[in-house]
Amino acid sequence: MSRTPVPGQLRPIPADGATSIGDFARYPGCRLLLACAACAWSRTYDPERVLRRLHELKSGGHATRLADVARRVQWNCPACSRMRWRMQFAWPPTLTEAEARRLAARYRN
Repeated sequence: MSRTPVPGQLRPIPADGATSIGDFARYPGCRLLLACAACAWSRTYDPERVLRRLHELKSGGHATRLADVARRVQWNCPACSRMRWRMQFAWPPTLTEAEARRLAARYRN
């Protein structure tokens, strides 16, 4: 996070296939990025809200992998009309290093 972000561009957080939705607490201020693998259309979500919805539907929890959450998306991509979804965490373009430290301290304390 030392480089200054390009305005409006999300910064994906590298992750492996075992990343679960509950891992969002490791990355304070992150967003859940839903992207179409076919055309790169994307949209971000609040991970806490998605987790709450999974609990309401009794279809997942903190240990649910991001790939499984992406498989639950049942609507077509608005740009290409396909259903090839992928999910990952991303830093919003407005999040600075100081803000990330502040959020980490707030979650920790």
